[in-house]
Amino acid sequence: MKQLFTLVFSFLSLFIYAQQKETHQIKIYLEDAETEKNIDDAKVTLEGFEIPPIIGLYDKKNKFYYFDEIPDGYNTIMAYHKKYNEKGYQNLEGLPGELKLRLYNPLNVSYSFESYIYKNTYVEDPYKISILKEGMLDYNTQKDFINQTIKDLQLAVELVNPYWEMNKIENNPYGISQKEGYPALNLKENQKVEGGYLFPLAGGVSSFFSDRSYSNTSRDICFILRKTDGSKFKRFNDPIINKLKQQKIKICAILLNKKNGSDFTSKFKIRDKQNKKFNLKNKIDSSKVFFYDNNFRNEKKSFGLFRLFKKQHYLFFDEPNKYLQLPSFILISNEKDETYNLFREIGKENPETYRIPTPDNALGLGILDIYEYYSKAQQKT
Repeated sequence: MKQLFTLVFSFLSLFIYAQQKETHQIKIYLEDAETEKNIDDAKVTLEGFEIPPIIGLYDKKNKFYYFDEIPDGYNTIMAYHKKYNEKGYQNLEGLPGELKLRLYNPLNVSYSFESYIYKNTYVEDPYKISILKEGMLDYNTQKDFINQTIKDLQLAVELVNPYWEMNKIENNPYGISQKEGYPALNLKENQKVEGGYLFPLAGGVSSFFSDRSYSNTSRDICFILRKTDGSKFKRFNDPIINKLKQQKIKICAILLNKKNGSDFTSKFKIRDKQNKKFNLKNKIDSSKVFFYDNNFRNEKKSFGLFRLFKKQHYLFFDEPNKYLQLPSFILISNEKDETYNLFREIGKENPETYRIPTPDNALGLGILDIYEYYSKAQQKT
């Protein structure tokens, strides 16, 4: 009788355990993208638009985070860790049963859909977004519309020109007389922006060197927003981005490029260290400038017997066309025509096959996670 009771109890326990396992609505696996080791000390949350996040639990034995219930309105998984970049996934139609997220050192972010010459050298900029009211091509009209929209919607954001802000910190090495980030311009729509101005251009470079190969007209000027309190935009479900999208404003996430035209090395430890040192010394407000400056360069000193081979590290400014022109930043949008641009290597023959679901209107940097998720899915098919 005792043996029978034990047998029944064992079967009952296995049944209960199996039932418990089946109650997991979603399992999330996290791994270090470089070492492929499991990450077991992150904060994984279930989120939605303007509702409180729900913190997931961790299964130590099976090494995954999980949620047993996904309430209405919750459509986003986010992973947070102090050593890694934030990452997530969103699907308004329903989350998958399992999800795998690969987290990177914030200064070495990479994506599986890369096909650029400067691949594997990204830094995400969560403090800024680029905005554009399509169909309004005049620079002054764009600027006035953006400022009026901010005022009308009572948004806690403002225009910021990262190049101009950094120029002030570096005591104006360009020697410009520009008094504000986005001053009024007396230029025609397609007229070239001359060297007296310092603007970010949509091509990812500054307007200062007018002889660059990038288009450098007033309609190419890139309008960038930051939050007035200096905080980050949410990766998904940001209410400010959502309100701007409702005004038919094109939103772009911003990636910073760690490479420059004179240095094609894949080793950035020295540059990362010097960049951090520069930011600490100058008390850099990351929301105002591009907090990772790809203009750091290493040179050997040419004097002193004992210092001949010692390297010095400093900021420098490229001369026009001196090096291959690589963008300092990259704009990524969630517009429909952006999908094929990112998937062009995968879907050359039949791009219709590689379309992803239409992204949500409230996406920030999360658009990169969405593109990566579907890129991997398409590569497997």
